[in-house]
Amino acid sequence: MIVTTALLLVTAQLVPAAPQTPDADEVIVLGRRAEKGLTDCLQRQCPPAEDVEASLQAAVEQFGAGRYADAHRTLQKAIHRNKKHAAELPGPVSSLYATLATVAEHEGYKDLWKHAGRQNVVLLREHLGATTPATLTEEIRRADDMLGLGLPDVAEDIYKKVQRLALANDHRSIAAAATYRRAWLALMRNRYAEADKLVRQGATIAGPSQPAMNQVRDVLLARIANRRGDKGAIEALATRLRQSATQAPTLLSAPPVEDINPPPGISDRYDRDPVRWADIGYWIRPDGHTADVEMLRTTGLSQWRVGIVRHVSARRYVPLALDPNSPGIYRIDRFTVRANFGVPLGSRIPSRMGPLTVHVVDLTETNAMIASRGADSGR
Repeated sequence: MIVTTALLLVTAQLVPAAPQTPDADEVIVLGRRAEKGLTDCLQRQCPPAEDVEASLQAAVEQFGAGRYADAHRTLQKAIHRNKKHAAELPGPVSSLYATLATVAEHEGYKDLWKHAGRQNVVLLREHLGATTPATLTEEIRRADDMLGLGLPDVAEDIYKKVQRLALANDHRSIAAAATYRRAWLALMRNRYAEADKLVRQGATIAGPSQPAMNQVRDVLLARIANRRGDKGAIEALATRLRQSATQAPTLLSAPPVEDINPPPGISDRYDRDPVRWADIGYWIRPDGHTADVEMLRTTGLSQWRVGIVRHVSARRYVPLALDPNSPGIYRIDRFTVRANFGVPLGSRIPSRMGPLTVHVVDLTETNAMIASRGADSGR
């Protein structure tokens, strides 16, 4: 069983966010500088804002090193220390919950993933209001989590609510983003007519003055055509689209990640192993194709290297506005393979249960880990 990776990779791009493209050597931190910074901060009883920032940085460092349990503890301790400061620091404190949701997803704590994502939104509703852009944006991300948790109907209800509230409060880009997500979800359910209608509705909401939203419209229409059998739709779109290399790259198409579960009757004995993860480095060339895909680091995923590399190699992005001879831009994705934690019948001890699923986060974009969209939101 594979989590809806292609869907989540695309929907993650449908809400505008301030682009950040740090150098590759700023992404995977092998030392413990941020952890030391957090320790120093706590020893001198630093202000809550510094505590939250240091905790987020330390958690990202721990996650990057594959120490998911440490990142989990760092964030939960930070929440315990700082949740009483949520009124004056709504964005930063909500980011602790949002980042904990990401860590819990990759760890396999399904209930915590759901709870932390909900608390992120509840906190923003309470302290910023239910209809502010910051809150509505995190509502969309919570709906994305519901997709990852296998609850598409819940996700669709949240997208509809966000669309309605955003329109009522003149947040048109957010309303369009929610509508486009509804279209993508309809496409994944093979409801082509509904998807087409929602794409056009989203375009009307966005209006002609928002090029980023218009590009999303074109991508979705091409995907609908591709699913309907027009195999040249993606290529035709790629020949006329260009995007700045300073923006987060827009995914046009990607095959599903190959199922990594063992054949029926063959035990993988995964429940006795730690979380398995791998960092995949790759270039996005100016023409939108990926190149030089390689597994940079891995713990236990070597046997699935071929399938994961094949998936990334087959991705197609919107071409970049770069010289054709430029190497393009470099990215690093973290692939985590794990089963969920659950409590078997007749036991009180949580253990890994059920099928393995694949979860992907872009380590190149610090935003993807720290959820700095929340940290940037103030009153």
